Amino acid sequence: MRQISKKTREMTAAVSAFLVILIVVVLAVTNSNALSTYANEIFLAAVFVIIVPAAIMDFENQSWISAIEDQMPLLVRGISESQETGLTLVKSLEKIVENKMIGHPLSDEVKKLTVQMAWGASFEQALTNFKERINSPIVNRFCALVLEASRSGGTIRKVFTETSGFMEEMKDMDKETSAQMKPYIIVIYAAFAIFLVVAILLVRSFFAPMQGAPQILGQSSLGSISGLKDFFYKDMMVSGLTGGLVAGKLGERRVAAGLKHAIILSIVGYAIFFLTIPPNWV
Repeated sequence: MRQISKKTREMTAAVSAFLVILIVVVLAVTNSNALSTYANEIFLAAVFVIIVPAAIMDFENQSWISAIEDQMPLLVRGISESQETGLTLVKSLEKIVENKMIGHPLSDEVKKLTVQMAWGASFEQALTNFKERINSPIVNRFCALVLEASRSGGTIRKVFTETSGFMEEMKDMDKETSAQMKPYIIVIYAAFAIFLVVAILLVRSFFAPMQGAPQILGQSSLGSISGLKDFFYKDMMVSGLTGGLVAGKLGERRVAAGLKHAIILSIVGYAIFFLTIPPNWV
């Protein structure tokens, strides 16, 4: 569990996209027939090359942020209680880390905060740097409240006391919202499953029998089965990718969180199609 900067994620995505383009160009030059024959498989593999590293890094970074957000109420409560005893803000932060009231990775960020203040940085500047390093909604709200109170001449001790309860309420509301949105993710998975069943039934039970009776639809029907398979394969991949991204937006309110759903839907969909309605090259 570690922080992965936005720049690193963007560079990884760019490198992955470049590799995909390079491989496709090489295939087009060396073996154009393979490019057309395995077009669906190449497209799916290219998508995985791009989104799998992005999904892993997003999951790692989000786990890091979530671990910090879960401990923020403990940090604020600890500061409030320490300041009630007369300790300064820097001493309060140091005491919280020393007593292990918070753990990794928030403790590491608090150490950076205290070091900056010990070296002469103002409280506002150190807190702004803390907010920019983590860049999460809960931490941003906390820093905005404290900074505004500091600038307006309010008592920081009272701000921390009130903010502690507010952050706990916000965290509970966030968990409740996520729990309420879980059924919508199930709906997306169910809709994708229904699409797979309908596609399989159409190809195997309706169109496939007609392939043996060209007199019904004429010679043009002989090529329609392969075209229909290709259409459903493409539709399945697009549905899996878009459905996964929508699931992430609904469940975690982030499109990037849907990358893992997109990977799962695409793999499951292709595996089921491959076993039930094999691609044209099989």
